[in-house]
Amino acid sequence: MSDKVRGVLFDFNGTMMYDSPIHESVWLDFIPEHGGVIGSPEEYAKHIFGCSNRHILTHFLSGLSEEDIARYTYEKEAEYRRRCALDDKVFRLVDGLTEFLDALKAKAYPMTIATGSERLNVEFYFSSPKLGLKRWFDFDKVVYDDDTFPGKPAPDVYLKAAAKIGIDCRDCIVFEDSFSGVRSARAAGAKYVVALGKGARKEKFDEFGGVDAAVEDFRDFMSFPGLEL
Repeated sequence: MSDKVRGVLFDFNGTMMYDSPIHESVWLDFIPEHGGVIGSPEEYAKHIFGCSNRHILTHFLSGLSEEDIARYTYEKEAEYRRRCALDDKVFRLVDGLTEFLDALKAKAYPMTIATGSERLNVEFYFSSPKLGLKRWFDFDKVVYDDDTFPGKPAPDVYLKAAAKIGIDCRDCIVFEDSFSGVRSARAAGAKYVVALGKGARKEKFDEFGGVDAAVEDFRDFMSFPGLEL
C-alpha cells in the first residue's frame, strides 16, 4: 500500500481552535447547575473531552427525556458561543494552521472537517471572519453532530467525512486532540492519525489506538511522510 495521503480530515474543537477551556468552563458550570456531579479528572477526560452532548448529558444527568436533551444541548451551546465571542485569545485558529491549509489547498488535497459540534456551532464558526473557514472548506461537506449517527469514539463521523470528499478513509490523515477522537479515527481505518495540543505526547494516546505523531500546533507540521507540500 502506498504511504501517500489522498485526503485530510480535521477534528475542529481542540484541534483547529484551542477552545477546550471554554467548553470546560461551560460544562463545569452547567452540570452542577442541573444536579450532576462530574467527579474525578479521569471521569471528565473519558466522558466529556471529545464526546457528544448526548453522551455527556446522559452520563452525568439522570432521567432525561429527548426534550430535555435537546433543550439542554441548545442552552449549553448557546452559552459556549456567547463566551467564545467574548474571548479573542481563544476564538482563533491554532498557530500555523492558516499556512498549513493554504499549502493543502495549493496542492488540491481534498479536505473537510469532522466534528462533534452541532450545526448551530458550525454555522457560528463559518460565519466568523476571524476564522475565515470558507476560504478552505465547503460547509456542505462538513460532518457534524446531527444526532443521526453514533458520536466518537464510533468511527461513523470519519467514515462519513471521508465519503463526503470522495476518498477512502484508509487513504486519509486525521488531526485530532481527544482520546475518543483518536479511537474514532483508528476505528475508521485512517492511514495516519496526528494528535494536536499543548504538551501533546504520543504515549498519552497509546491505550486509545495510538497516534503517528503528536505536535504542539501546526507550525510543527509542514511536513509528514505521505504529504507532499
